Parts: sequence; structure tokens; C-alpha cells
Amino acid sequence: MIEESELPPLLQRIPTGVRGLDGILGGGLFQAGIYILAGRPGAGKTTIANQMCFDHVRGGGRALYVTLLAETHGRMMAQLRQMSFFDMQAVGGPVKYINGFSAVESRGLAGLLELVRNGIREHRATLLVLDGMVTASNFANSTVDYKRFINELQTWVGVIGCTVLFLTSAGGAPGEQPEHTMVDGIIELRNSTFGLRTLRELSVTKFRGSAFTEGGHPYRITSDGVVVFPRLEGYISPPPPFDPGRQELRPFGVSRFDTMLGGGVGSGSTTLLLGSSGSGKTILGLHFLAEGARRGEKGLHFGFYEMPGPLMDKADRIGLGFRAHVEAGRIVLHWQVAAERILDALASELLDLVRTHGIKRLFIDGLVGFKETVYADRLAGFFSVLVKELSCLGVTTVITEETRELFVREIEIPTSGVSAIFDNIVFMRQVEIGSELHRLISVMKTRDSAHDRGLFAFDITGSGIEVGEKFPGPLAILGQARDPNAPDPANGAP
Repeated sequence: MIEESELPPLLQRIPTGVRGLDGILGGGLFQAGIYILAGRPGAGKTTIANQMCFDHVRGGGRALYVTLLAETHGRMMAQLRQMSFFDMQAVGGPVKYINGFSAVESRGLAGLLELVRNGIREHRATLLVLDGMVTASNFANSTVDYKRFINELQTWVGVIGCTVLFLTSAGGAPGEQPEHTMVDGIIELRNSTFGLRTLRELSVTKFRGSAFTEGGHPYRITSDGVVVFPRLEGYISPPPPFDPGRQELRPFGVSRFDTMLGGGVGSGSTTLLLGSSGSGKTILGLHFLAEGARRGEKGLHFGFYEMPGPLMDKADRIGLGFRAHVEAGRIVLHWQVAAERILDALASELLDLVRTHGIKRLFIDGLVGFKETVYADRLAGFFSVLVKELSCLGVTTVITEETRELFVREIEIPTSGVSAIFDNIVFMRQVEIGSELHRLISVMKTRDSAHDRGLFAFDITGSGIEVGEKFPGPLAILGQARDPNAPDPANGAP
């Protein structure tokens, strides 16, 4: 039996410094491993590699960046200076750039290997970037020659503990390129087109010694470098221990409506406010946040259409004191334009806000803001994970969804496949009676609790939403009410 002391030590992780990537990799690259970063020109390989170098030296390491027929170092510096991670003081110190083309041109791969070995030794590098592996492969006499170069480098860096990143524009499935079978991991960058939109995606296709999150993950190149948004369906926090004694109700602050709900919605639950445009969904959501602020429960308004100024004015006109709550930090407003958004980036922003501000009540005004992203076919699975994550964080969520028609004859949630994920569903509608429009509200569903199944009239007044008495007349067709005093066609009346 082998004693534990005889086993090789556990491999240490090297953080990449790329937001979102370490989570996908399970914690970062392994020390002394060789990894490929592949992608077409302009995909962001150089940005990621430099991001790793400057993050590595901030942690006490030393980085060596070797270029082969890539852009000049001066041009690269000029572009990197725009990035927040770039530190000019580190260049020439812990981060060193050298050009290896002359070595490989004059002496082939043997010359390049010697240059790299000497560079690592003299610079005491713990991270090596070799930018331009396609160029290096062009100087190999055969596939065996190219594999021998990688194998010798692999043996060398394994002894001294230096982590290596190969940058290449050669794509293909794992195993198609000679180096694919030899390296410890492969990270691919690619572009996908959705109509007129182009989306950058990162995927890990190989990673020895660790689990990783498979599939495509969107990313952006920003002034802070590359930011990766892990595909939400690949993540979920373990649920907290169930404690029925801690289940509390979260009222909306609308007396009769809270009574319909049996006192409010359960903490950690998700409620859908379904209705046509102008039915009062946003106003009811603002009530929910204002009531939470009064109770000391911090709230977040995550909206796509109404900008913060007009929204606060609207809420204050009905006496919710919204602006004061926002200025005091009891309610956080986050507004963004719905167009050209990335589904996982929205989730990342939302969860960051929740964690940063300790949010307990969340109002997402417009499920459609998520539907206008490029991954509309993922919505059911995406929201299933998102609401569970919010519940694990102790957040009670209210979301609005607009019906397709102004006057609804059939109750149908426009976004297919998501109805099962909502704990509670409230339907708000407008109906015609004679020459007037009337607003009606009903609770269609509450999970694991009783609710009033009646249909109630409500109005939006200077004091906000006021729910009146139960609607007295029958509704032959949902969304189309008859005057209870009018003759009933069902009984033969004209």
C-alpha cells in the first residue's frame, strides 16, 4: 500500500485574473501545466494573456511573454495602455517581453526552445506566454518534430514549476492539431452570429485533473480586459437548510391585496405579475419595494424601460416616498436598455447587485428584457436556475410579464415553459363594462399556501393601488366582463 507521504503533492492553482474564467476552470490553471488559448485574430487572445501576466505579477510571480511574428511590442503596449489591468511600471521588471522570431527563423524549433529556456531561467519566470504557435509549427520539419519541441518544453517547465500558455489561431476539434493531445488544457474563443448580432463565446474543451463547466460562455472585451459570463445553468449554490420556522410573509403594503394572498408572499419566493400594458403591474411592484423599505428590507428595482427619474416621480405621486428611500439607500435602482444585452451578463449584474447591497426584495420590471437577448430558447432553464439562486440568497422576487393583448380572453403566459418556476401568479386585467374600463386583480396561484380565489376590482389613486370589493358579476369570458345589471345573452337576452 502506498503511503500518503509517497504520493506526489497536490497541484497548485494559478488564478487567471480574468473575471469569470477561474470559476469555469474550477479555480484557475494548474502550476507547471501547458495550456492552449485558441481563437481567430481579434478574438481577445492577446488581451487575456496579458491580463494573466499582470495579474500574475501582482500576486508575486514573474511573467515572460515571447512573441513570434505577432504585432510589435510597441504597438501592443500602446493598445494595452487603454486597459485598467496594465501597469507600465511592471514592464521590463516582473513582466518581460522578448521576440523569438529571429531564433526560430535561424535555428528552427531548437533555437526557439533554447531562447525560451534561457529566458525562463534568467527572468526566473513562473508564467510563460508563447504568442504565435502557428508560426512555430511552420518551422517544424514534421509533426513528430513539433511534438518533440512541446514535449521537451513540457519536461523543462514541469521541473521548474513554470506555467505555460500557448496562443494560436489554429482552431479545430480537440485532437485535430498535434499539440492538442499533449497539453493539459484547451480554451477556445469564437464568434457566433445571431441575425445581425455577433456574440463572443469561450469554451473549455479539455482540462486535465479537474472538473470544469462545459459549454459556451459569453464574454466581452472591456476597458478592464476580458470579462467572461459563465453560463448560468452551469451554476447553482447549495440550498440553505430548510427551516419552516423562518418562513416569513412579505406583504405588498396594499391591505386588501395582502389579505387575498393570506398576508403576503413567502420569503424567498418568486411572484409573477401578469397583465397587459397599463394594468398596474409596475405600480404594484413599486408598492412591494416601498413596503420592504418601511420594514427595513433592502430592495432592488431592476428595470429596462422606465428611467430612474420618471420612475421615482411616478412612485412619489402616489405617496410611496420612493425618492427618499433611494437617497437613503433603502432601495437601489438599476436601469439598462434591453437591446443588445447578453443573458448571462444580465444575471451576473443582477446577482452582483443582490450580493453587494444585501438585497432582500427584488422587483424585475419586465421579463421581456431577458427575452430580447440572443438566447431566448434558454429562458426556461435559465430562469429556473436564477430564481433558485435568488431564493438561496434569501431574496423575495417579483417579476412582471406583459400579455400579448390589451384585453385578454385567455390566460396565457407569453414566455413558454417558465410558468412552473413561479411560486405565485397574480393576474391583472382591464375589462370593458358599458363605456368604461375597469381594472380587476386575481391571485391565480400560490405555492403551499391558501389564497382568496376571488376576482377583485382595483383602482390606482393618489394613494397608490386600492383594492375594492369582490367583483360582483360573472365573467363569461376572462378579460371580457358583462355589466351585472345587463341582460345575460346566455339566458336568451339579445
